[in-house]
Amino acid sequence: MLEYLKNGRTITQSGLVFLGLTIAFAVWIQVYDLSILDEMSDPDEIRARLAAMSPAQKTSHWWMTLLLDYAYPLAYGSFFAGLSLRFFGKVGLLLAIQAFISITADMIENTLQLFILTGHLELIEIKSVVTPIKLVTFLSAALIALIALIIAAVRRFGRKREA
Repeated sequence: MLEYLKNGRTITQSGLVFLGLTIAFAVWIQVYDLSILDEMSDPDEIRARLAAMSPAQKTSHWWMTLLLDYAYPLAYGSFFAGLSLRFFGKVGLLLAIQAFISITADMIENTLQLFILTGHLELIEIKSVVTPIKLVTFLSAALIALIALIIAAVRRFGRKREA
C-alpha cells in the first residue's frame, strides 16, 4: 500500500481529485448558500449555526457531506501521504502519519455531521473533540506536503539547470 501511495501516478491522480473536490465544495456551498459545520468545534457555535440553517440547507449540507466529504479525506490524505513517502525517505512514513490521522478524524467527523444534521445534537460534544484533531493534522500534513512539493520542484528544475 505504501508503495502505491508514493507512486507518481497515484500522487498526481489523488492531487487532481483533491483539487476537483475542493472546487466542487466551493461551487456547492455557493449554489446552496451554505455555512458549513466542517471547521467548527465550539458546541455553542455549532448549535447556533444549525439553528440558523433552513431545512433545505441542512439537507443540502447532509448530501454534500455524504457525496463529497467522504471522498475528500481519501483524496487529500493519499496526496499528502504519498508526497511524504516519496520525498522524505526513511522519515516519510513518520511524517505521513499526520495524513493518516487526518483521514480517520475527518471520516469520523463526517459521520458525526450526518447524524447532527438530522437532529442528533448529543453528538456535537464528540465533534468538538474530533474536529480540532482533524484540523491540526490536516494542516500539518498539508505543510509537510508543501515542503515535499518544493523538494520535488528543486530536484526537477535543479537538474535541468545543471544539464
